Amino acid sequence: MRSLVMSDVETKTEWSHLLGKGMAGKLKGRKLKPIITDMVTWSVWKKQHPDTTVLDMSRTSPEYTSLFYRDPDRFVFGFEANGQAYALPMANMMATPVHQFSIGKIPLLATFDEEGVVTHLFEPRADDRVLNFERVDDQIMTDRQTASRWQILNGNCIEGELQGKVLKQRVGIMSFRKAWQNFHPDSQNVSF
Repeated sequence: MRSLVMSDVETKTEWSHLLGKGMAGKLKGRKLKPIITDMVTWSVWKKQHPDTTVLDMSRTSPEYTSLFYRDPDRFVFGFEANGQAYALPMANMMATPVHQFSIGKIPLLATFDEEGVVTHLFEPRADDRVLNFERVDDQIMTDRQTASRWQILNGNCIEGELQGKVLKQRVGIMSFRKAWQNFHPDSQNVSF
């Protein structure tokens, strides 16, 4: 199934990264507080964070490039909203790199940056108003309300009335489709 299981040093609890939950051991059943992370190419990360250093560890797969997703139907970007698990199909994200949708009353914006091979989930709000986004090119999107220009990669507004604003990012994780379904059997696909 190719799903990571981690063990902490202190308690030897085994943790599922897809659930953020202790599966066996002293802390079984406890949930970790999720944090936002990126699975992105090194070249794009280094451009965004030039002072970064790296911990060199052995790999379990070859270099992370767009070739990793040569069969995008095998992957989803999973997230939770209103206590329910959802999945954005990777093939759909690659075909529609800026996708706005709602989960109940929660407006969301999913973006796929082709160069960084990374998907992000944002709250499309600035100054207490919901914005509607559309793609301009591989790097830029614009909101219909102010025509401000935003970076697809990180949700930063780089030009226009909202320059300097940053969209709030939400927690999500890239996963093999089968692994996500196994850990979240009631997960729903987001329609495109």
